[in-house]
Amino acid sequence: MIAPRDSPTQSSLEPQSLNGLQRANSNSSFLSVASSTRAPSPTSHESFLGNRKISEFEIEGEIGRGAYGLVKRGREKLENGSLGPPLVIKQIIKSRILADCWKKHPKYGTIPIEIYVMSAISNTSYVLPARRPWDPLRFASADSVENDWIEKKVVRGHPNICPLLDFFEDNHYYYLVLPSTTPEPKLGEESVSSDLFDLVESFPQGLPPNSIRTYLGQIADALCFLHSHGIVHRDIKDENVVLGPHGRCILIDFGSSGLMKKNGWDSFSGTLDYAGPEILRGERYYGKEQDVWAFGVVAYVLLVGECPFMTAEEAQDGLESPFANASIALDERCAEGKELDGEEPDGGSALGDAAALVRACLKVEVAARPTFEKILQSRSMIVKSALSLLYAIDVHPFNTSYARGIKANIFIAQLVFFHLLPLPPSPHHLKKINQ
Repeated sequence: MIAPRDSPTQSSLEPQSLNGLQRANSNSSFLSVASSTRAPSPTSHESFLGNRKISEFEIEGEIGRGAYGLVKRGREKLENGSLGPPLVIKQIIKSRILADCWKKHPKYGTIPIEIYVMSAISNTSYVLPARRPWDPLRFASADSVENDWIEKKVVRGHPNICPLLDFFEDNHYYYLVLPSTTPEPKLGEESVSSDLFDLVESFPQGLPPNSIRTYLGQIADALCFLHSHGIVHRDIKDENVVLGPHGRCILIDFGSSGLMKKNGWDSFSGTLDYAGPEILRGERYYGKEQDVWAFGVVAYVLLVGECPFMTAEEAQDGLESPFANASIALDERCAEGKELDGEEPDGGSALGDAAALVRACLKVEVAARPTFEKILQSRSMIVKSALSLLYAIDVHPFNTSYARGIKANIFIAQLVFFHLLPLPPSPHHLKKINQ
């Protein structure tokens, strides 16, 4: 029977493109300004990791495949001849792992960064907080709320990060064994959305505001957890957020992740649709700010139903110009009298606040982007902190008229006057894009 090892990790699938929103193969958009991208030869082992074989699993079907591996659905063969619960098995092709996706482990030698990072996460304690304002069950009756969330309970890893149950290797592959979050549809049944990409396809004009708050809150909380432990994801996108039961979502695919570096990175192995302007200009970059930019793109997609940028040039110009196509589409959904649409009783979830959060994350100037700590305190997420007012409104002149925004402007001006905040950066002339 599978039991969690001293290392959990993520899974991912990388299917083909569709029209409108497109599924992009992450590593196919590998970009580098380094002299070499050749992967190192892994340290040889006296025996293969895990001492297990893929034949110990009953493979039931393929979920997806890409240039660097494939993902299958399966079950473990138990000693009594029965099959265990549904699993996801990710197979990584050893010969195609990129140069910056390896890490020396003190026990296992040179292994994929995906295994290394999630090994660290699995051994990290997390104290469950009180239920958050974005909790997917916030509207459920007390009787129907799941009882496995106990405040101050200590768990391993993070509830919105997919754990690795086991891992092993053979001559050609690393195998990552992961829990299945989405049931396979029965014969004749319509398949349910398996990730945020699928869900957005069902809402081409954008998701309902309370759903946006639910998903963004969980994603931001998971990324805040990672950043607080020196880990960056580097491939945040809607496809890498899978859907679980009752509105829960889970962050997957740490194949491009890394440990924070003082000097940053000179190569990028994520998805260019979600890459920040600094990456598209070929500059060295720091992972935390890139994760924030990509989070902003995901938030835009949930709001508008399409990616903001159609070309790298448009992405480099950003979102701050009110005349950019992306900016216009964002205002059509969230402004023009709809700023308070979706507001919940606690004051969160309003469309205007969600749009302001998107604009804050999609700042071209790297240093101007908020941290995930501030994102979790933004008005779109929570209203209990004065800091939540910082992202209550957008700074561009066509979107500051509604009353709550005016009050927030006054509050920010007072903070600036008392030197509690730096002056906001000058607006950049930005364009809107769809990818």
